[in-house]
Amino acid sequence: MKPKSDKLIYTPSITAILADLLLLAVAVLIVLLVTPFSSEIPFQKYFDFTFFYFACWFITSYFFKRYTLERTNNYMTNIFKLIWTILTVQVVLSALFLTPLNTSYSIWIIVGYSLLIFSLGSIFYIIQFTISNVTEYKDIIQIEKDKPDDTKIVTKKRDKRSSQILIDSIIEFSGEKVYAFLSKFIDFNLKNNLVSFSSNYFDIKSKPEKKFTGIAILNKLNNIRGINKLFSIVNHKLPMEGTFVCSFEQRSTRKKRIYDTYPKGLNHIIYFIDYLTKRVIPKFFVMDKLYYNITQGKNRILSKTEVLGRLVYCGFDIVETKKLNGITYVIAKKIKNLDAILESKRYGPLLTLRRLGKNGKVFNVFKFRTMYSYAEYLQAYIYRTSKLQKGGKFNKDIRVNTMGKFMRKYWIDELPMFINVLRGEMKLVGVRPLSQHYYSLYAPELQKMRIRYKPGLLPPFYADLPETLEEIQESEFRYLQSCEKNGVLVTDMKYLVKILNNILIKRVKSA
Repeated sequence: MKPKSDKLIYTPSITAILADLLLLAVAVLIVLLVTPFSSEIPFQKYFDFTFFYFACWFITSYFFKRYTLERTNNYMTNIFKLIWTILTVQVVLSALFLTPLNTSYSIWIIVGYSLLIFSLGSIFYIIQFTISNVTEYKDIIQIEKDKPDDTKIVTKKRDKRSSQILIDSIIEFSGEKVYAFLSKFIDFNLKNNLVSFSSNYFDIKSKPEKKFTGIAILNKLNNIRGINKLFSIVNHKLPMEGTFVCSFEQRSTRKKRIYDTYPKGLNHIIYFIDYLTKRVIPKFFVMDKLYYNITQGKNRILSKTEVLGRLVYCGFDIVETKKLNGITYVIAKKIKNLDAILESKRYGPLLTLRRLGKNGKVFNVFKFRTMYSYAEYLQAYIYRTSKLQKGGKFNKDIRVNTMGKFMRKYWIDELPMFINVLRGEMKLVGVRPLSQHYYSLYAPELQKMRIRYKPGLLPPFYADLPETLEEIQESEFRYLQSCEKNGVLVTDMKYLVKILNNILIKRVKSA
């Protein structure tokens, strides 16, 4: 990466200039086509003015360093530079209307150009930001267990009065059912088990540097800012196989609570506003900082997937989950020592998946994210708790979010794979690009046949509609045999007709 330069004169990026030129051309075309003019030939009338606008734009953009070769600019930096460029050009060209040079030009043309360029530029920077911050999603993440420490922790009992005070506090705070459930995993009579009712992770961090055998945090995680920090601190305080208890209100529970509380119709509006402000905005670019400064992270919306995934990410294994009094309680065991305090991970709408291509070459497949944050850490948990359904996917997969279900149903999540087609890594019709793990489940003969050809955006699955893993392999085997016998082009055209017939005529949806 080149060091940031403060020089006024620099070598501009040709790519950035061409991108700007394209945005300007589109904006001008839209304005001149949509705006009602008294003149029948607006393109000819505003040609000189538009040329002057372009010249002023490129000169101003150059001096605001919008065309630097550096890649350090983030989304907000680019937006602010765009705004300053627009304002400067607006002021300079507005002065034109106060001079004799103005004949019959409309000032709204400048406004139209500027507003459209800002809109198109913002969309362009969002796309650029999304692609540059694409999440590398790993299908199989295995957390290897560390060996237990040799250091023995001496267990000490509380006196009866202290034990009773603690038990009464737990029952008063969470209820008798919760106490009965947690008592199966943590002995609250022991001093080595820590119970916290605080919403601040400093309450745990401030405790003496000793190992507890169990830690229970009874305040909802929805009210705690810095969940990964909290889990990391708990990890440092526990020995291997130490028990950790936490609780939270699930997104689905919160939705039901709102729907049951408010009248029909109004409840949909309230839930939409609640979800937008407590779930969407905190995850949108720089809005997260503003949100946390205002709310201090209180009353957030959390999905079950995100909480369990964060726990595994922070070195825990999920033992049991149970919903009591509308709150989900999680019992976890420490299985991994952390070297540092883990920060939150940033997830964008676009992700890449490592897949096997032609000749066994591994490449990145682009897709829209359809799962909750930290979902990639829950493969082992999902394998234990779910069963395969038709099409080889998991039944009731809690990792897939609501929008993700809709996107998968209509194949919207796979649209970014056209990038791989344009890059020559995939073709339109072909076998699915598989992960190393899924590829290992296939028969050896089929494995060899698969890597002779490029994978495809539209697999034979949509032509044959198999239901089990065995049937999926048979479908792909028939397709690959046809490629060898009849040629790739003929086979792909034949399967493309079947696939389009199933999708467009028979209205078949993704599994």
